[in-house]
Amino acid sequence: MEYCKKPVILASSSERRIFLLKQLGAGFIAVNHRLQVEPQFDGSVPLGRFVQDLALKKAESLQEDYPDNFIIGSDTVICLNGTVYGKPKDFDDAFNTIKELSGKTHEVYTGVSLFNKLKNVYITAYDKTFVKVKPLNNNEIKNYLNKYPPFDKAGSYGIQDENGIIDSYRGSFENVLGLPVQKLIPLLNEYHLI
Repeated sequence: MEYCKKPVILASSSERRIFLLKQLGAGFIAVNHRLQVEPQFDGSVPLGRFVQDLALKKAESLQEDYPDNFIIGSDTVICLNGTVYGKPKDFDDAFNTIKELSGKTHEVYTGVSLFNKLKNVYITAYDKTFVKVKPLNNNEIKNYLNKYPPFDKAGSYGIQDENGIIDSYRGSFENVLGLPVQKLIPLLNEYHLI
């Protein structure tokens, strides 16, 4: 089991990603990625490719500190009718995002990467989940955002929030939380990491 000598590095400080990786039984350390500026989607590549590339960039940003560790990177964005939303800049941005999503179905894309510089491993994958938001009025949106701070969440919401704003979803719940575990498990198994 040579691959287990060093812990896996999760290139994220997201509580939800940490929780999901713990559920898989991986021995890991969470270290926030070092990307200073996250690229914005410009339409030059498909959205699935974009989140995979960004997940890999996040993992690669830690390669100098952890050259012999397997590093997991992940990135989530949402898309509604061709408009892509990441994390909100401020409360108004979060409010406007939720207002746009209200009563509609959008797509959640999460990319994941498994990277190890010394072993020359550069694997990426992504998943897509369809999520429908309940119809909401302005007060309901404000109350929700005050109860559940949106600033670390793509799309300004959490699918896990109790009495939250999600009406239904189709696809992977974990993908919306921020880690496409169904895509990640085969990669971790391949290198004996779980």
